[in-house]
Order: sequence, then C-alpha cells, then structure tokens
Amino acid sequence: MRGGDLPAGQAGSPLSKGEKYSILHFMFELIIFAAAALFGSGVLFAHTRILTYIALAGALFQAQIMAASFIARAYLPTQDRDSVFLVAGIIFLTIWASLYKQWTSPYKTPGSGMRDAFVGIVLLLVLAGAYPIVKSNGFIGEEFVLHGFYNGDVVTFASLIQKSFDTTGLVTQNPFSGNGSLEYPTVLHGTFADFFTLLGIGKDWLYYLGIMTYAGIFFTIPLFFLLWDTIWPQPANPAERWFGVPSRVYIYALQALLTLFAIGISFDSFTYPQSHFFLMGLELAAIALFARSAVAIGTTQILSITTAGILAAILLLSNSVTGTVAAALAGILCFIRVFDKKRSVRERAIFLALGFCVLIAIKAAAVGRTELNNPHFSVSSAGEMIRAGLPVFAVLLASIFSLSRKQYIAIASLLVGVLGFVTFALSSRAIVTENASRFLYHSFLIGLPLLLPFIIQAIYSIRRELMLTLRPLSEVIAGWIGVVCILGILVLPVGISVGSTYLSLVKSEPYRINLATRTALWWLGDHATPQDVIITSPEAPYIVPLFTGVSVLRLHDYWLSAQDETMNDTVTAFSGDKDAQERVMQQGKYLVLNAANKDSWDTSKLKKVFEAPDAIVYNTQ
Repeated sequence: MRGGDLPAGQAGSPLSKGEKYSILHFMFELIIFAAAALFGSGVLFAHTRILTYIALAGALFQAQIMAASFIARAYLPTQDRDSVFLVAGIIFLTIWASLYKQWTSPYKTPGSGMRDAFVGIVLLLVLAGAYPIVKSNGFIGEEFVLHGFYNGDVVTFASLIQKSFDTTGLVTQNPFSGNGSLEYPTVLHGTFADFFTLLGIGKDWLYYLGIMTYAGIFFTIPLFFLLWDTIWPQPANPAERWFGVPSRVYIYALQALLTLFAIGISFDSFTYPQSHFFLMGLELAAIALFARSAVAIGTTQILSITTAGILAAILLLSNSVTGTVAAALAGILCFIRVFDKKRSVRERAIFLALGFCVLIAIKAAAVGRTELNNPHFSVSSAGEMIRAGLPVFAVLLASIFSLSRKQYIAIASLLVGVLGFVTFALSSRAIVTENASRFLYHSFLIGLPLLLPFIIQAIYSIRRELMLTLRPLSEVIAGWIGVVCILGILVLPVGISVGSTYLSLVKSEPYRINLATRTALWWLGDHATPQDVIITSPEAPYIVPLFTGVSVLRLHDYWLSAQDETMNDTVTAFSGDKDAQERVMQQGKYLVLNAANKDSWDTSKLKKVFEAPDAIVYNTQ
C-alpha cells in the first residue's frame, strides 16, 4: 500500500526536516491570511453578531487565498508557490491593518448574544442535515462510497482538483474528454490543490472531504444573516418598533425561518461539497457588499465596491453560473449609478466605463460556454424551472413593491430572474438550459431580505381579516384553509429538494470503490503522465480522474465530455465491438478493465502492466 495515500499521521514514512519546515512556514502564512481576514471583516462591516464577523472573515480568507493562487498560476507559474503566498499574505495584511481605525467590534452594540443564538440554531440544523450525507459518502472503512449527487458534481469538483495538482497553471485540459479543451473555470480547484500541496497533504485531501463540508457550512450560513443586517439594520433606539413589531425576537425568528426556507429550496447546494457549495459564502458576501455600496456616497464607497468587485471577479473565474450572477451584480450597480442624477457627472462616467468592463469580462469568461439561439421550450428542464419559480415569484413580487425603498436589491433580483428565463428560453445547449433554474435560485437569494416586510404585512392582514374581524364561521374556516394551501404550495419546493437529496441516500444504489481497485489507481497515478489518456468504462463512477487526475478518453452522456464519434466508439468498444476497440486503443496509452468488462475485450496483443482482483491495467502502445 502506498503510504502517501493515507491521511497525515497514518502514513508509513515520517516527514523530513525540510517538509516539516515547509509546512510550518505555510502555517505561518495561513496565520497572516487569517489575521488579514479578521481585520478586513471588522473594517468592511460594523457587525452586530459575532458569527457573521467570523463567517465574513472566513469568506475573505478564502478570497485572499484564491487571489494568490490565481496570480501564481496565471502569471507566475514558474515561481515558488510558497513565496508567492507569503508575499500576497503580507500585502493583504498590510492593506487591512492600515485601515485599523475603521475596525469595529461585533459586540459594539448590545444584544449580540441573542442575535447569534438564532444564527446558531440555523447553523446547527444545517450541520445536522449534512451529517448523514457526509457519513454515507466518501471513505467508509476501506471503501470509497458515492451516493446520488456525490457521483456527479462532487466527482467533477474533486477530479479538477486532482488535475490541478499536476498542472502548474490553471487547468485547461479536460480530464473527462481526452485532454481536450476544458470550458470550465478552475481557479477554485487550483486554489484547493495549492492549499493542500503547501500543507503537505497532496492528493490525499479526499480523506478530509467531510471536514471541508462542515467548515464550508460554518463559514457560509451566518452570511445570510449579514445580508439581513445589511438590508434591514435594527433600529438603534430600543424603544422604536421594528417593522411595527413590538419584539425584536419575532424579527430574528422570522429571519431564521426565511433563511432555512432559502437553504431548503436548494438543500444539496449547502450540504454537498461541490464547486458552488464552496462559493456560496463568497456570493453572499458580495451581495452584502454591493448592497452596502449602493447607498454609499463619495470616497466611503471605494473600499466596499473594490472588495465586492474582487469577489465578483474571483467568482467569475471559478464557476459559470455563480460567476455570471456575481458579474451581473457588479453590472447592475454600474447601471443604477449611470442613471442616478444625484451623482456627479464624473462619478456617473466612471461607472459607465466600469459597466463596459463588466460586459467585456462576462463575454470573455463565457466564450465557448454559452450560445443563444431561437426561442424554445425545454420540456425536460421545465419541472425544475417551475419548482424554482414558485418561491421566486414571491420574491419578484416583493421586489416590485420595494423598488423605491431598496432599489439595488430589488433591481438585482428582478434582472437575475430575467437572466434565468432568458437562459432557459434561448440557450442552445442542454446543460445550460438545465442550469437556468439555478439563476432563478440566485434571484431568490438576492431578493430574500425583501420578503421580510412583505410577510409581516401579510401576517398582519391575515390576523386582521381572520382573527380580529367578525365574520361567519364558514368564511373563517375557508380563509384558514386558503392560508394553509398557500403555505403548502410555497413549502413544496423545500420538500422536493430535501426529499430528493435524502432519497438518493436511501433508494439509489451506491458505488463502492474497494481497496483493490484503488491500488490499481495508485499504480496508474504513479506511472501515467499528466498528458496520458486512459481508456476505461465510459459509465459512472468516473474513478480514474477522481483519484488520479489523469484524463479518460470519453464519458457517456456527461456534459464535460464531448459526445462525438470517439464517445460512440468508446461505448461500443466496452460492449465488445472489436473494430471499435482497435480505434479507441489508438487514442489512449493505458486500458483499465474491471471484472464486469474484462471478458468483452480482446487483450491478447496488449501488455499487462498491473493486475488487482478487481482491476487490470494494460499498456496499449
């Protein structure tokens, strides 16, 4: 067994003095990044909750690491990565520390403990919901188990990280399509690869996937409440009624319920370690910063706009949908500024120029990924659009009524919602059309705070009509039935999302990768070069790129794999077609067979280079 593929502390060979020094050096760099993030969190916002302060610091920490990794991979690929991170950390710390006079304590205002309690309740519920998912996936004993979503987006996320370990720059070669062109942004994946390399873990990071999930939840969920505090700050006067409600606790409770509702609509996004899961915190931080910038004036807006713009750029370089939404947030702020006659001509001109820069950035990032065509209706994607559209309808309605009070959030929610419908109706690619509902969900996240006064007014109206107004019993009963039906319809998407997530754990047959198969993959990872292409079963699970980062020739019905003649040959080759086998063997260096398909291949002319009970590796060249 290869010791390097065990978690730290369980490997066979001890670390050398040089490796120990390198890890300690990187730990020192992490402390610098963390200190900078803690400074930055208190500089950007006057937090009223300690958990939002820590969560924003976590988002800034991640953003700083990602920025350093992007610079290292995109512009300094030959430089020592450790030195680049050290210099970047010092720069970030210097910038934030220089603004120490603007730093405020999260306990500056009284009552933070009560406010944090509601954040903690939501946090614990989400962590509890993630626990069975984490425990049912990943390494379980000697097996690596994949249920449901873990076999899709999680494998994609992990495989691109593994590929990043063997790539000095950003990954541009497609590990799922024979090293062809990869049309997917990989800054996030490169960052994780750099982080685990400098930490001395390397490709063994899969052992820590569960810890990463819990950490991602901890640093994401409180940022919903930062958005609440930014859009609807609590009145400074304790005697003043907030939304006409006599008790602050009622407002905190309603915020918590709406946050749980938002999480429940897309439950897998907050419990499965996929790309957008690790970017949700950055997006929520960007929304809060843009919303704060929208009402700022003069030079006070420079810091928040700059930080929000950097977060948007990082998101654009890390995920297609989330990045497009972040870029749209930046563009919408520019759009509002240009038409704001209260601003100076100079400021409006600057934002006009910035708006054009945002458009150019979106266009450059979308090359090869988004194609618009004639209007059409996708039946296969309509169900997801309707499910996402139910709660979004309420948000869009609230946005229309809030245009004059919360202009930026209302316009942003409306336009991102429109973006979802445009993508659904005009995209010529099935995978893009299927992701259109995600734009609707992001529209819901942006406009979520606008539901607070909307719902409070609805509660008061229902109370007045059904409890305080003298009516016949028949009307009261019918009214309450109507209220229950409306709540049931709105909660239905939550039940579908949470139910389908857990259904995959109960009903779907898990994929189990045993130790013998992983031994063959270890051999492959040690002997194959990053440029080699592996011929293996095109059906899930996609374990070769997952564990090695080495590219496979083609995958069947997979959005990142070209669905061409080579894919057809690969499918028919594993069905036993001898001619197809001859054709595909010319396009790969190694052939990996398992017990299910080894008898369908003619391997008499091939050289066997490794054999395990459940996997055989042949050299085809």
